[in-house]
Amino acid sequence: MHSGEMPSHQPASRVHKTGEIVAGMLRSRIVSGELAIGSKLPTEEELTEAFGIARTTLREALRILESQGLIHIKRGRGGGGTVTMPDLSRLSESFAAALQLRRTSFADLDTARRLIEPELAAWLAREHTADDVNALNEAAQAAREAANSNDPRRFASAATRFHRAIVERAGNTTLSLYSQLLNELVESRYMLGAFDSSQALLQRAARSYAKLVTLIAAGDDVAARSHWQTQMTYVIEESRHDLITFYDETTSVGPGREKANVTTPSKRAARPATKRPAPSSRRANGKS
Repeated sequence: MHSGEMPSHQPASRVHKTGEIVAGMLRSRIVSGELAIGSKLPTEEELTEAFGIARTTLREALRILESQGLIHIKRGRGGGGTVTMPDLSRLSESFAAALQLRRTSFADLDTARRLIEPELAAWLAREHTADDVNALNEAAQAAREAANSNDPRRFASAATRFHRAIVERAGNTTLSLYSQLLNELVESRYMLGAFDSSQALLQRAARSYAKLVTLIAAGDDVAARSHWQTQMTYVIEESRHDLITFYDETTSVGPGREKANVTTPSKRAARPATKRPAPSSRRANGKS
C-alpha cells in the first residue's frame, strides 16, 4: 500500500467518514501549493489506487472539496477535477443566511464595515503604488462619468469597483478578505441607492471618491481615514433598523425595474424598506 492508503472495502456507514479523511488529505495538498490553483487533479483511477479506496469514497471526498470551493468538477467526457480559489460569494451566502436568521439590521452590518474600511483607506494612504492610485482613479472617474450622464446602473458598478479597490489593495490580507465578504452583502444596495438618488447626490458622491484618491495619493492617512469614515456613515435614521433581507423571494430592485445583476445569480437584491441615498453619499457628500 502507498503511504496514506486505506482499505478499499469498507462498510457503507464508513464511506462518508473515510471520504472526509481523504478530502482532508487532498485539501492539505491544495493549501500547501502542492496542487496549484488551476491544475488538474489526478484521474479517478490514479486517486483510488493512491489512497486504496473505492470510487464511491473518492467521489464523496471530491464532493466535499467542491462544496468548499477548492475544486471544480467537470462531468462527462474529458472531465475531472480542477483546483480553484474559493469564491467569496459562496461564503457570503452562508454568512448572509446566518445574519438574517439572527435578524441582523443593515445598521449593524454598516457599523462593521465602517470599523474596517476607513482604516484600510488610511493604510493605503501610508503605503501605495502608482498602480493602486490608478485603479482608484479609474473607478472614481467611472463614477463621475456615470453621475454626469445620470446613469445609476453604471454609477453603482463604479461604486462597487471603488470600494473593492480600497479593500483589495490595502495590504492586510485578513482584513481585506473580511471586508470583501461584508461588501458582497451590500453590493445590491449600491444599485438600489443609486436608483433612488438624484443626479446631484450621485455627483457629490463621485466628488467624494475623487477627494479620497487625492488624500491617498498625498499620503495623508489621518485625513483619508476621517474622510472615508464620514463618507461611509450614510444609513438614514428612519431605516437604521431595517433587517437584512438577502434571501427573500419577493425582493426586487423596484417597481418596473429589472433586478440588479451585481451579485451572483443565486442572490436576491437586499431591498431596504425605505429609500436610501447614493452609495456612500450621505453627510460627506457636501464636502469635496
